[in-house]
Amino acid sequence: RASGRGYGAGLVPLLEHGVNLIIESDVVAKYVSQNIPGRDGKGEGLYPKSKEGEELMELFVDKWNRVTDTYYNVLCATSKKEVQRHILSYIQSLEAIDNLLQHNNDGDYFLLGSDFSYAECISAPWVQRFYVTLPYFRGIDFEEEILSKFDHLSVWMREVCNRPSCVDSKCSEEEMIAACKRYYVSYLSPGASGSL
Repeated sequence: RASGRGYGAGLVPLLEHGVNLIIESDVVAKYVSQNIPGRDGKGEGLYPKSKEGEELMELFVDKWNRVTDTYYNVLCATSKKEVQRHILSYIQSLEAIDNLLQHNNDGDYFLLGSDFSYAECISAPWVQRFYVTLPYFRGIDFEEEILSKFDHLSVWMREVCNRPSCVDSKCSEEEMIAACKRYYVSYLSPGASGSL
């Protein structure tokens, strides 16, 4: 049986599963997706079983790490020029995710098709942050100025955000903004709606 508790100051997830101790959000999510059955007892679908599926998932994770790195660079920028430079890198990193999603058929919105997977589990909190923090700190309408460039990515992100489990577990916008102010943002872009 799995149980979760905070590690250290209670901020880093720790999963105890039998004799295993797993730390860090992404590692916990991967472990759960591979080792702990879902409500239906099957545990199927979150992590692919085929070699091709595993390779696609690993490629996604690699590309997604670039998305989060470039997003942080956008938030940590300290001038208008720096923001503009990092936004271009951020958009390029999103393009790589859009390219991975192009293999899907109509109605298959997620990385593995119609099944919500580990990819969506680790990316959902980030996607939710993009919609809140980019307008607040950078004056960027995420939907209009960025997502509108990508057919597959825009559908994928909306589906991730609308997934009931993602809606139920979403951090409040106030918490997202407060965390950014506390850890990343020291410069507010001209025209942004937020404050420091």
